[in-house]
Amino acid sequence: MSDAKSIEQGREAWQRDTLEPRLAEAPERKHPFTTQAMGWPVDRLYTPQNLDAIGFDYVRDVGFPGEYPYTRGTDPNGYRSDLWTMMQVSGFGTGEDWAERGRYMLDQGLTGLFLEYDLPTTNGLDSDHPLAVGEVGRAGIAVDSLDDMEALLDLPFDKLQRLTSICNGPQTVNLAMILAALKRRGIDPGSFTLQMPNAILIEYTCVGRYIFPPDHGLRVAIDALEYSIQNHPNWIPISVVSAQLYAAYANPVQELAFSFAIAKEYLDAALARGFDIDTLAPYFSFITGIDMDFFEAVGKLRAYRKVWARIMREEYGAKRPESEQLSLTASPGTMSLTLQQPLNNIARLGIQMLACVIGNGGHAMNTPLHDEAHALPTEDAIAVGAAVQNIVAHETGVADTVDPLAGSYYVETMTRRIEDAVFEELAKIESMGGALAAIKTGYFQKELARQQYERTRAIEDGSRVLVGVNHSVREGEKRNIEIHKHDPDVEHRQIRKLERLRAERDGIATRRALDRLRDAARSGENLVPPCLEAVNAYATHGEMCGALRDVFGEYHPDSLTTGIS
Repeated sequence: MSDAKSIEQGREAWQRDTLEPRLAEAPERKHPFTTQAMGWPVDRLYTPQNLDAIGFDYVRDVGFPGEYPYTRGTDPNGYRSDLWTMMQVSGFGTGEDWAERGRYMLDQGLTGLFLEYDLPTTNGLDSDHPLAVGEVGRAGIAVDSLDDMEALLDLPFDKLQRLTSICNGPQTVNLAMILAALKRRGIDPGSFTLQMPNAILIEYTCVGRYIFPPDHGLRVAIDALEYSIQNHPNWIPISVVSAQLYAAYANPVQELAFSFAIAKEYLDAALARGFDIDTLAPYFSFITGIDMDFFEAVGKLRAYRKVWARIMREEYGAKRPESEQLSLTASPGTMSLTLQQPLNNIARLGIQMLACVIGNGGHAMNTPLHDEAHALPTEDAIAVGAAVQNIVAHETGVADTVDPLAGSYYVETMTRRIEDAVFEELAKIESMGGALAAIKTGYFQKELARQQYERTRAIEDGSRVLVGVNHSVREGEKRNIEIHKHDPDVEHRQIRKLERLRAERDGIATRRALDRLRDAARSGENLVPPCLEAVNAYATHGEMCGALRDVFGEYHPDSLTTGIS
C-alpha cells in the first residue's frame, strides 16, 4: 500500500501535469461545489489523506455488518437473505374507501401500508365538528368510531407484513380503536407488525397535529408505548418520524440531532416508569426521508446507525446488541418532488431509492409517488411506485452486496463528518435541558424556519437546480396528469353514520366510559384500558379526545416559539 508521502507526491504531480492543463481549456462549471443540504465544500478529489485527516479507523468507524458500530447495517447479510418490506402511504375517504385502496396496493406487490388519517381525526375532532367542515376524508381517512376502524381493517392480513398507523396526538385512542377492531374481526395481533409512530414531539416541532400541551402529549405517547410492550411485544410502539424534520427542511445534522434528542426524551420518560434500557431500546425505531444529494444521503443513513449505537452504549449503558441496532424505515423524500414536469419525479424517486438501498436504509422502505405534488396518489401512480422499488431490488444489483460504498474516501469522510456534527448539536440541545425544553423555547422551530428560508432562497436564485422549476423550463407547459378526485359526499356519509351511532348506542354506558377516561387522565394511570372501554361503549374518537381535553387542556403555542429571530 502506498504511504502518505508517495500519495502526496503523486497528487501534486497529477495536479501539475494532468489537471491544470485540463482546467486551462475547460474551467470548472461552478464555484464552489457544495453538498445540497449541509452546504459543506465538496473536494475535487478524495484520497486516503482525507481519511487520515479524520483519524479514520476501520474497526472503530466501519466494522462489519451486524456488529458494533453498525455503520454497515444491522443485518450481517444485508438484503441477500431478505429484501425490505415494501410500503406506501395512503389515506382518503371512509374506512370502506381506504380498505378497497389498501387491497389494491397489496395486489401490486407491496407488503406494508401506511395509514394516514384526515386532519379532523389527527386533531381529535369528529367529522361533524364545525372545524372539520371541508376536511373530512380529504387528506386521510375519517375515523370517528369503532365501526369505521373495523371497516378500515377489511384487509387480506395474509399478504400484510406491516401496518403503520400515523395518529400521534390521540395515540391511545387510536391504539384502542385498532385493538378493538382487530378483536371484532378475529385477527390475531401477533400475525403482523403494527408500527405506531407515536411521535408527538415531532408534531410540536414542525407538523402541528397536536392536541394537548407537550407534557401531557408525552404522557399519552408513553402510555401507548408501555401498554404495547407489555401486551403486544411483536409491535413497534414508537417511531421517531425524523422524515417530518426532513420535510421541514432540516439538514442531515439537524435531522439526526433533533430526532435523537427527542428519542432520549421518550427513553427517559419510559425509564422513569421502571423499564430497563435493554428492554426498552429495541422497541424504538426511526423513519427518515432521503433527498437528492446521493452521497450526503448515503452518509446520513450510515451515520444514523453509528450515532444510535454510540448513544446506547456510551450514554445509556446498554448491554444487548439489540439495543444498539437502529431500526430504520427509509424512503425517498417528498420535498424533492415538483409540481412542474411531474413525470421527472419518477427519475428522482428511482435515484433516491438507490441511495436508500445502498445506504442500507432499513428493513422497511416507503416510496412516495410522482403525482403527490398535485394531489393524493392515483392507482396508476401507486403501481409505478411499487415498480420503482422492485426495479431497484431486482434489476440493479445494488441489493446483492452489503454496504457497497464502504471504504469510499468520500463516503467515509461524509459519514464521519455527519456523526461528529450530530454529537456537537446534541451537546448544544442537552445544554438547553433537552428536546422538550428546546421545543418549548422554540429552538427547533426557529432553526427549521431558517433552513426553510435558505432552501427557498437557493431555489429562487438558482444556486440549487430543480429541473422543470428553475432549469429546463418548458414555456407554456401543460401538465397532463390524472388527479385523484375527492368524493364530496364523504363528509355527508360520515355525519349520517355518526348520527345513527349516537341514536342507537347505550348513551348511559358511553357517558360512564367517558367519565372513567377522565378519572384515569387525572389519576395518572395508563390511558389505553379506559380508552378501550370507551371504544367498546361506542364513544366516538372526538368524544374521547374531548374527555382528555377536559383534563389536559389544549396546546396553543406562543407565537414567539416560531419563525426566524
